[in-house]
Amino acid sequence: MPQTIPQSTTTTNGQNIHVIRRDGKPAPLDVTKIRKVVHWACEGLEANAIALEAALTTRLRNGVTTREIQDNLIDCALQMCSPEEPDWRYVAGRLHVWSLWKDTQVYRGYQYSDYCRTVQGKVAENQYDRNILTYTEAELTEAGTWINPDWDLDYDYAGAVLLSKRYLLDNELPQEALLTCALLLAVPENPQKRLYWARKFYEAIASRKISLATPILANLRVPSGSLSSCFITAMEDNLESIYGELTNTARISKNGGGVGVNVSRIRATGSWVMGKTNASGGVIPWIKLLNDTAIAVNQGGRRAGAVTVSLDNWHLDVPEFLEMQTENGKLIAA
Repeated sequence: MPQTIPQSTTTTNGQNIHVIRRDGKPAPLDVTKIRKVVHWACEGLEANAIALEAALTTRLRNGVTTREIQDNLIDCALQMCSPEEPDWRYVAGRLHVWSLWKDTQVYRGYQYSDYCRTVQGKVAENQYDRNILTYTEAELTEAGTWINPDWDLDYDYAGAVLLSKRYLLDNELPQEALLTCALLLAVPENPQKRLYWARKFYEAIASRKISLATPILANLRVPSGSLSSCFITAMEDNLESIYGELTNTARISKNGGGVGVNVSRIRATGSWVMGKTNASGGVIPWIKLLNDTAIAVNQGGRRAGAVTVSLDNWHLDVPEFLEMQTENGKLIAA
């Protein structure tokens, strides 16, 4: 039967164990705090808190940082995850969120308690679009009361890490990001009904009844952000159009959009070019350029570019087009 974290806070030579807090200050090790976090992370899940405590006992040492303890707990939870015990990934996700909460607490002195102050600070730091100030301080304060921190606990480890590293701004918490997006989505509504719709949007997003597309979640709340997500374009059968659409694709990707490009109007392999027979290379070389563009120009630095290429089934290059993504074909698409 696994043993829990021992009550003793001394090393083998009798010295007291001290930890380094996130603010850089030393403090005596308090195992009850570790136990409290462990049981909180396992609450309501099919995960044995005592087993997680026991896995950490050999990792405590004098001078260990609280961040190391947190990271070790996450590692232990991930190591215990299996098809038979999948809930450990949610334990790890909660511990990651806890770490995010504590980092924010150290940086600004509070977590979710003052949304209005957070908004004003991020506008001043040029992190939030000034359109959020369409709402009065009273309205922002009211909106802050809708936040339910428990919604942060619905993510498994992979989801929590993806959210924090790819979508959250510096010193921003998950519910602040979702609430700000909801408020900005409701800005065009009637001023008397704006808060009503903002709350509807927020609760649907935060409870994961609906999800925001990546470009919206990443870009909507930032200055000069975009509400658009996906775009469709087509290349004509001339160099000006082809290179023009390559440029457009790069610009869209730079600003976080995904692009669907139809290349059906480009002449097939072996077609005439300027009176010369068998001169056209077909659509494949241009698809390669689209692929390279998607690789070179990512979506605002948050994820790889997303380009989908389509070719109508009447086109003579369809067999070569299909071959590109077969196991024996040359995998060139992004």
